[in-house]
Amino acid sequence: MAAVAAPTVTEAVAIHNGRIVAVGDARDVLDKRRSADEVTDLAGKTLTPGLIEPHTHPDLSAQLYSWVDISGFTHSSVSGVQAALSEAAADRAPGEWIFGFGLDPMLTPDLGIWDRHRLDAISTEHPIVVMLQSMHTMYANSAALAAAGIDENTPDPPGGGRYARDAAGYPTGRIAEQSAMLPLVIFDMPTREKMLERLANQSNLYREVGITTVGVAGSVFPTDVFRETFERPDSPLRSVLYLQHSSPDLSGTSPGDQRANGSDRFRVHGVKLWYDGSPYTGTMLMEEPYLASDLCCCTLGIPEGTVGQANFEPAEMTELLRSFAEDGWQVLTHSQGDRSSREMLDFYEQVLTDVSPTDHRWRLEHCALTTTDDLARAKRLGVSPSFHVDHIRHYGPELEAEIIGKQRSDKLMPIGTAVEQGHRISLHADSPMYPPSPLKLMETAVTRRTRLGTRIAPEQAISAERALSAVTSEAAWQLQLDDEVGSIQVGKRADFTVLERNPLDAPGAELGNIEVIETWLDGEPTAPL
Repeated sequence: MAAVAAPTVTEAVAIHNGRIVAVGDARDVLDKRRSADEVTDLAGKTLTPGLIEPHTHPDLSAQLYSWVDISGFTHSSVSGVQAALSEAAADRAPGEWIFGFGLDPMLTPDLGIWDRHRLDAISTEHPIVVMLQSMHTMYANSAALAAAGIDENTPDPPGGGRYARDAAGYPTGRIAEQSAMLPLVIFDMPTREKMLERLANQSNLYREVGITTVGVAGSVFPTDVFRETFERPDSPLRSVLYLQHSSPDLSGTSPGDQRANGSDRFRVHGVKLWYDGSPYTGTMLMEEPYLASDLCCCTLGIPEGTVGQANFEPAEMTELLRSFAEDGWQVLTHSQGDRSSREMLDFYEQVLTDVSPTDHRWRLEHCALTTTDDLARAKRLGVSPSFHVDHIRHYGPELEAEIIGKQRSDKLMPIGTAVEQGHRISLHADSPMYPPSPLKLMETAVTRRTRLGTRIAPEQAISAERALSAVTSEAAWQLQLDDEVGSIQVGKRADFTVLERNPLDAPGAELGNIEVIETWLDGEPTAPL
């Protein structure tokens, strides 16, 4: 990996046909302009490269944000959550499904234990499904379980899915991981027209926080829905898509085929895998167990002694990775726990050593507890980390006190170590888990502050300059777009974010509050869809 250059400051930029043609001193650039050229004076505002979110889910965001809002970002007490679901039941005809998103035992501290009986108390006439903010756990009432055909005889599906059961073997309504959720989620599959509308709305949300490029990490909906959204002439976003490993769109295609069918606004670059799960579901794969706390064992439903799980058998993972390497695909793998990262790097090392693809840019995603030794091994293999850093902001107090403990929290999100080792790192919000905002991600990476004002592993903090690179040039490199976007350089596309002030001059604790004025794509200001 090439060394990361520090961000530089320039006075003026010249644009022609959507690309940057000159950068430098304002007088020099202005002296070269033609009489017909338009001059835009930012009047003291700051122009940065367009901000990049390298790991997000616009399709899931579009779907889940349309559900009943029961999130801790909205409801600080359980009474608000119950009222929102009860109001939805009162407004809908018997038999109509109710889906809620954002159940949050951390941000709604009196939430308590949820199961099918808790949801049955809200309504037995409506199938009800509620999903945790982390997206790896949901709860269903009796009507929803019956409609989906889930009963005491239903086996846990492959791919890490789990149906929790009571002492008699009957499902409690707690459902973990994607493969087990699918039989319920299919009851809320939107029409193509509705999905296009929702994706347009989601594009506007990214635009509002200064994002000009997104990496779609594991598409749920058909590729052509993304293509139609992002290739609209008025789309405010550039996009790179990573397919799920089981996607039919992978069948019989190669990266060359996909890129030939792509455009500067939309292209398919690789494959997304989920090796372990979530810290808040009990499926993050760790060397040592979760804490035996009330939050873990009762509210979150994580049995004592749990160390998490792998979603693939070793032979299956090796075979998948080998086929992707031989075909030239870039691979992203969801990996939260320390054991998960260790095992995934074992698989990566075996396959990359045997196949030896050039400039593969394979990634580890989230990297909550990746060790110093494994980061060093990743660097040697050419594998780069993308950090889900706002675990610290939103759930850091609970991780430290009740989920993994202080000793492991002192090693949480080892961004500083990765930078010291020479990694090209990126930061992501993983929306819809956390709201998108590269500036807030920068703030957390710089300050290491939680929502309560405490700090977790402050020695892992990085500079504002490096944090800005992580949401611009380094994110572009990870998306294989560094020849096009990510920095303000001659020849690159004129994708910019305009901020009300310079983030490199702002106190770290104020980075997330910097106002986004507008974004530009190909040298033109973008507008809402």
